[in-house]
Amino acid sequence: MRKISKEGLSLIKNFEGCRLAAYKPVPTEQYWTIGWGHYGPDVKQGMTITQTQADTMLAEDMGKYEAYVNNPAYVPVTDQLTQNQFDALTSFCYNCGSGNLKALCKSRTVAQIAASITKYDKAGGRVLAGLTRRRAAELALYNKPDMAKGDNEKMEKTNVIVNGKAIEDVKMIDGKTYVPLRAVGEAWGAQVDWNSKTNTTIVSK
Repeated sequence: MRKISKEGLSLIKNFEGCRLAAYKPVPTEQYWTIGWGHYGPDVKQGMTITQTQADTMLAEDMGKYEAYVNNPAYVPVTDQLTQNQFDALTSFCYNCGSGNLKALCKSRTVAQIAASITKYDKAGGRVLAGLTRRRAAELALYNKPDMAKGDNEKMEKTNVIVNGKAIEDVKMIDGKTYVPLRAVGEAWGAQVDWNSKTNTTIVSK
């Protein structure tokens, strides 16, 4: 079963915020909310939790909402979704509920879903600025191309000099420079049996 990525989880956290005491964002809500937007009959007035409990609640909640997005009964095109589209719909479901997720995706293509996400920006019949911003962020994530494997990695040749010698086969990964340890040793003229040695080292950030 597909899981939400760090980027999708970050979007949810950004909009939900974390509160360690029970509250009602809207006074007419049936239940109370706590932590990272955890809502339900298990949250009572006056209830408080720790940060660890809030994080645990969010992880458990994600399993439930990921399951909705993975379910063709709710998202008929689930097997066509990119990771970013999956993340966006999981955030949408967490905020709007499984019923609205089903309504959003029913009889719609992947592209048609995108065209309808921003329509869900009302509460009690009124447009809310917070919901408008969240739908816009979800739509942006939904339309964002997934990073292809290797996009965060590039090869750079002869850009590291050790003991006056240019080192090739250098990799840039997530802003860090990786150089083959064997090449560093050879540049210094080290006589080493490399068969059981680690073959890469970080030389800079």
